[in-house]
Amino acid sequence: MDFEFDTGGVTLYPRPETEFLVEKAGELLPEGNFCNILDIGTGCGNIAISLTKYIPSSKIVALDVSVEALRIARKNARAEGVAGKIEFINSNLFEGIRKKRYRNFFDLIISNPPYISLDDFSSLPPEVKNDPYVALYGGRDGLDFYRKIAEGAALFLKKRGMLLMEIGYAQSAAVTEILKGSGSFRKIESYKDYAGIERISKAEKNG
Repeated sequence: MDFEFDTGGVTLYPRPETEFLVEKAGELLPEGNFCNILDIGTGCGNIAISLTKYIPSSKIVALDVSVEALRIARKNARAEGVAGKIEFINSNLFEGIRKKRYRNFFDLIISNPPYISLDDFSSLPPEVKNDPYVALYGGRDGLDFYRKIAEGAALFLKKRGMLLMEIGYAQSAAVTEILKGSGSFRKIESYKDYAGIERISKAEKNG
């Protein structure tokens, strides 16, 4: 998206699939309206920073479990001139914001969580294996983080707020079932990327 991001060797290298996620968020959010956005697992900050640049009428909170990743993300935000528009918080998923003011606050929760399964990990290309393990591995079936996000997201979304997540190859049906099973979401859809692969899962909070 015409931005350069330093990964510092400690965060996931940004890829075109996540570019598609950011573009889809821009399409789905109401144009010109002020939006509160939560970015889970911000890494180098590429999603949060890109959304801040393309949707300037927004407040973005960016979470990451890694203190070092947040240092890199803040550095990238300063380089792009948006440091004052993003609140970076050290948090394992939602744990770091439960006592803050963010219940029923966000119009959008967006995430590119780790989604590589145990079986798929060994067959990853060498250049992908160079990325941090913690940013890739999503549990035995690759779906651990989708379960945790589906379980916790509704508490922080506004009525009819939107959850938007990047998903791995052939994970669409499983993620849809996870979202349905949570009982918190409706209008569950998936979107294909430019290669025709279902790459994004979208859901709307009930109510």
